Amino acid sequence: MSFLIQRFTAAPEPSFPEVSKELVFSAPALGEAFDFAVAVRLSRLPSGRRGQWTPDREEVDHVGDLVRQMVRATTRNHSIFEPDAAEAAVNESLDRCLAETSRDNAIISRWGARAELGLPGEVKAIRRAHLIDMYEIEARAEATKLRMEKLRESSEVCEELLSEATKSSFARYAIQLTENPDNAAGIFEQMLNARQEEAEKLLTLVVKIVNAQQSAGVYDLVLASDSALREAFERLGVPLPPAGPDSLFAPLHEIS
Repeated sequence: MSFLIQRFTAAPEPSFPEVSKELVFSAPALGEAFDFAVAVRLSRLPSGRRGQWTPDREEVDHVGDLVRQMVRATTRNHSIFEPDAAEAAVNESLDRCLAETSRDNAIISRWGARAELGLPGEVKAIRRAHLIDMYEIEARAEATKLRMEKLRESSEVCEELLSEATKSSFARYAIQLTENPDNAAGIFEQMLNARQEEAEKLLTLVVKIVNAQQSAGVYDLVLASDSALREAFERLGVPLPPAGPDSLFAPLHEIS
């Protein structure tokens, strides 16, 4: 007899819970307009000597009834649109409930349970439409943000280009050459012709000013502005004419 007792007490405990039953039922959500689809895995846990006990059908059914009651009481406090929170609350309630089964004379074994909550088809359709709407809103917002960023970058580039263009008379020809490199000769000719026209207009204006101001004693002032005239022609890209005795560009000591 002592040998049997020693063997019984020395028997190793199961390393994993023994799955006894899976319960599938529905549980009402808050407002009871929808039901959660509930699946509970009911497991008999190792418990020393009591682990050798094989629960009868009456005990299993009794534990199953307790589980259903606890799950349904818990899900009634949670919205059908918050399944994660409802599932977490259900499992916490089950752990607490089954930990107190030692007080129940109808339950001999130790039990554990893990619940999974699913949604009805109509609720899935609503959530699916909501997620699609949210995704589209976020996608449009990201696209608008990216468009604004690129517009800002383009604006900065254009502003820089316009700023450079105001400082250089070659800017518009450079842009034409970039857009139409095959017409380089025509663009060069257009640029030189424009420079020639601008030079002629400038010379005409200078002559008119000199003629108009000779009687007022401004002629000497114009001759003294040789550096300003040279700089103007250099900016226009026009070669300076020979500095003969009668030229406006002749040094002052050659003019008598």
